[in-house]
Amino acid sequence: MDMKAKSSLIRKYRTDRLWSQEQLAEMTGLGLRTIQRLEARGSGSQESIKALAAVFEVEADTLFWRDGAFQTYKHKQWGLFTLIAMPLIAAMILRINYSFPLPAAGIGVLFGVLTLAAITFSSMTIEVNESEINWYFGPGLFKKSLPLEEVGQCKKVKNPLWMGIGIHAYGTGWIYNVSGLLGIEIELKGGSFIRLGTDQPNYLIQAIEDAKNNVE
Repeated sequence: MDMKAKSSLIRKYRTDRLWSQEQLAEMTGLGLRTIQRLEARGSGSQESIKALAAVFEVEADTLFWRDGAFQTYKHKQWGLFTLIAMPLIAAMILRINYSFPLPAAGIGVLFGVLTLAAITFSSMTIEVNESEINWYFGPGLFKKSLPLEEVGQCKKVKNPLWMGIGIHAYGTGWIYNVSGLLGIEIELKGGSFIRLGTDQPNYLIQAIEDAKNNVE
């Protein structure tokens, strides 16, 4: 029966020793796909996890999740500005076109761009699991992932109004947002940062801290 293992901790033990996944597979006698699955999803048999613990010279229990210690966080924030503004912009274009007819091809391009923007920035979903932070726009566009081991400090922030929505470079970091001014700033160990817009900044920070604590 498959067990739930600490994927980030397994990956950390391996990289701290400068081993490749292939080397770890050879030392444990496990298949490469098993190592990849354990590091990606934390899914593996009790025997596989014991084999890893023996090679890492740690207690097998340290590689298992403590019951109830961590639950995956997932939250979707709707892009209210996009959902309201795009129909208004479309109505304005039709009104202008009624008074000053535009080429059909031009109208088609404008509505195509509006539709794509509406779908993309209609929502942003943020997920914190046992190994990384994931976020994406709309149905899964511009998906990004951040391993927990790269995360430093997190703090609640309020973005200035002029930053608007979408994806922006700002100083040494990037901002991802679909609605409102609230968000969190994640300081990366390399010195840069990422800001994620969210209407649940406190819950998101707590989820990240809980996940990091379970990796340690």
